[in-house]
Amino acid sequence: MGEPQQVSALPPPPMQYIKEYTDENVSKGFAPKPPPPIRDSYMMFGNQFQCDDLIIRPLESQGIERLHPVQFDHKRELKKLNMSILVNFLDLLDILIKSPDSIKREEKLEDLKLLFVHMHHLINEYRPHQARETLRVMMEVQKRQRLDTAERFQKHLERVVELIHGCLASLPDDLPQLKTEPMDLEEAGASCMAAGHQSKITATIKKDKMWDKDAAMCSIIDKIA
Repeated sequence: MGEPQQVSALPPPPMQYIKEYTDENVSKGFAPKPPPPIRDSYMMFGNQFQCDDLIIRPLESQGIERLHPVQFDHKRELKKLNMSILVNFLDLLDILIKSPDSIKREEKLEDLKLLFVHMHHLINEYRPHQARETLRVMMEVQKRQRLDTAERFQKHLERVVELIHGCLASLPDDLPQLKTEPMDLEEAGASCMAAGHQSKITATIKKDKMWDKDAAMCSIIDKIA
């Protein structure tokens, strides 16, 4: 039996639009333009919304009676709503047992609906705070990752420096001399002498024979490579 194929929960992409956004069409300006921004109102899930509406609209604007004051503690009100829902649910069960055809059943259902709407509204008021906290956590994670990467890089750098110093220290002192080529120093000196800078050229051009371990190390590495 073949391996089970994974099915995506998302619908397939609209190929009729993807084919229009090729590199050639985009460079020539033939690709379809994005839709213009909405100015006044729009429909979403069968409801009409205004562009200037608040992210979390107050209950009064939706025609819902407010059960809590304007200034309140969210945590305390949510606990009160939770307790009220439990009490009203028990009342509803009592009504269904004793008189299921009573009009109080519909009233109790409306009370439960109003309580759930209020609880949902108070939870939604935490959404901006949740978004800020999510961004803060993401930035802290990125900062920690960058610091860890920089710390690991610094450790590798220190290790490389230690290896280089160890290699230089292990080199013997009787290595062959490395002479630097003059690099057309005579021509440079002649041109400068013609310009009247004989004293500066005399001070700059020196044929010093140096025993440099760094130069010897570079020469060995070049021969190995």
